[in-house]
Amino acid sequence: MRVLVTGGKGFIGKHLCRALELRGYEAQSYDIKDGQDILDRAKLDAAIKNVDAVFHLAGLLGTEETLGYIERTMDVNIKGTLNVLSVCHDHDKPMINLSVRTGWMNPYLISKRCAAEMVLMYHRHLGLKAVVIKALNVYGPGQHWGRIKKAVPTFIVAAIKGEPLSIYGNGKQIVDLIHVLDICEIMIRSLEQEVWGESIDGCTGVPMRVIDLAEMILGLTNSKSSIEFKPMRKGEPPQSIQAGNPAEALQLLEYYPRIELIAGMADTINWYKKYYLEAEEHA
Repeated sequence: MRVLVTGGKGFIGKHLCRALELRGYEAQSYDIKDGQDILDRAKLDAAIKNVDAVFHLAGLLGTEETLGYIERTMDVNIKGTLNVLSVCHDHDKPMINLSVRTGWMNPYLISKRCAAEMVLMYHRHLGLKAVVIKALNVYGPGQHWGRIKKAVPTFIVAAIKGEPLSIYGNGKQIVDLIHVLDICEIMIRSLEQEVWGESIDGCTGVPMRVIDLAEMILGLTNSKSSIEFKPMRKGEPPQSIQAGNPAEALQLLEYYPRIELIAGMADTINWYKKYYLEAEEHA
């Protein structure tokens, strides 16, 4: 079975392509790094008509960062998703859309919520075979950490380098951490189980405070780095709770995330110890 992964050169996209190939699929990447823009409908049409299904991961990332390019964020994340939906509908190709599960008020998350609603609308009213996977805090080897400040890679690299770990706010914000390979498995099972029209949380359901995450990483890296607190960034609430419900994935997909946090974080830390300078160069 041939599948297309938009954003296939990104953090999750690379892992998904590898996971699909290990499962026996022929995975093709469609990525802006290769000059393949989801805003280019003609290129999308040429790519999608020759595959059996589409995993849509492409988009502009960031929280506070996207306040600096609001229009571009809306164009890529909303219009780009609409293009993918429209072409999938034209060629009757199933689509698995990777979205987010949070109510934060910033351009990235607003655009992702809008795009997810369009996916469900295309299924309900236009008959497209589609499903939305709402990912929580995805982490794992190879995640970029430079311009876009994701907590796990930013903390790990700072700890390795002996620099302070910067926490925005008081550190009591709640996160729900899921390993990238688990989120890939949830997406693949969504295609295989044909759970069309569903909106499923990609999560563990296990809450963790940001301050506890930072301290875990300091312990696993044997780092002497300190923790410093900074004012909360724009686009993020001061006491956010990012927590999902894994029950639907367990019920519909017969899957609960298998990678324990300590083991997954240790594996991720080992990757950064080997490759963080290269990651820094390409962040």
